[in-house]
Amino acid sequence: MLIPYRACRMLSLSSEQMFDLIADVERYPEFLSLIRQAQIVRRDAHTYETQQTLGLGVMIYRFRTRTELNRPHAIRVTSADWAFRRFEIGWSFTPTPEGHCRVDFTLDCEIRALWLNPFNEVLIAQMGTTMIDAFATRARQLHPAPPL
Repeated sequence: MLIPYRACRMLSLSSEQMFDLIADVERYPEFLSLIRQAQIVRRDAHTYETQQTLGLGVMIYRFRTRTELNRPHAIRVTSADWAFRRFEIGWSFTPTPEGHCRVDFTLDCEIRALWLNPFNEVLIAQMGTTMIDAFATRARQLHPAPPL
């Protein structure tokens, strides 16, 4: 059993700002290099389903995810797609006394393709690092820190 990828970052945005940034899935192709397209296909008050296109070099893969929103505390993304044995992304947002946000991120994914099994752990760690770095960079671009 593979261990989920976990990361934690302190960012100088509020929990609400980070929640909104991460919940805005249709903007992901603008700053997440692996995501070629993301379109919400169904939505209700606290969930939405997204059709996503993932690009790994010349390989293109389309899959659906279901996102549960608990504003401004947490976001949970799952997929029942046949390509995954497990697929879950978790985000939690904890405000700090300074008005910043502690972001906890978990990626628990196991790819079903046998030929990818030896690389699964490396791929998940790389995807996790890429995602958390991309969101931190995007947060700084959209909400630059005021000059001292």
